[in-house]
Amino acid sequence: MDGELSLKTVFNNAAQIKSVLRDLHTQKGSSKAKIIAISGIEGGGKRAITKKVAQALRLEGISVAIVHTDDWEACDSVRFNVMNSPEEYYLNAYRLDEMVEQLILPLKLFGSVQTSVHLEDVLNPRTVDYNFEDIDIILIEGPYLLQSAYLDLYDYSIWVESDFDAAFTRLDNQVDIEQSQEALVNLFEGLIKPAAQYHIYTDDPQGSANSVYIEEQENDDKSEQ
Repeated sequence: MDGELSLKTVFNNAAQIKSVLRDLHTQKGSSKAKIIAISGIEGGGKRAITKKVAQALRLEGISVAIVHTDDWEACDSVRFNVMNSPEEYYLNAYRLDEMVEQLILPLKLFGSVQTSVHLEDVLNPRTVDYNFEDIDIILIEGPYLLQSAYLDLYDYSIWVESDFDAAFTRLDNQVDIEQSQEALVNLFEGLIKPAAQYHIYTDDPQGSANSVYIEEQENDDKSEQ
């Protein structure tokens, strides 16, 4: 994997990603919006870097839509079925086909879309409304985006590198206060982590991505201040 990584474009901050996507937009030669996949393991820091990239692009006058796959999660009875194998979680935890059909493709073709997704049988029931107009770049953020079935959809893809310990810590900080630590550990170790490992083994998402993002680490002097 280290050898493959050395041949990849490696980003350490949002400004670097913004520059590449800005150039992609400038050279696009088409009126259709560009689709960018920003993927990685659950808890890997995808949402944070996506937000920073979107802000940087908007400062350049580029119209950006952000789509979170979390808003297309399957109902809890499907996603967290105790009979699920890691492969079934990988395949069914998110309604990616529905997201592509109802939101991404219309947005790519027309640059605008109005639609809603309803999440009922989930930990955080909600309705997510989309009202995008004249979009230049679509940033899709979430796990499992770099399955082979979806690769042709993207104009550019980024794999967000993260280890599982850091991912668990992020998820632990995000978890609902009523969720017990033991339940989260069981969920992470029993489904989320092995499903991510299955994805990495099956799809080689880092190898499939156009580039890799590795968060820039502060030096020891800064961390001590």
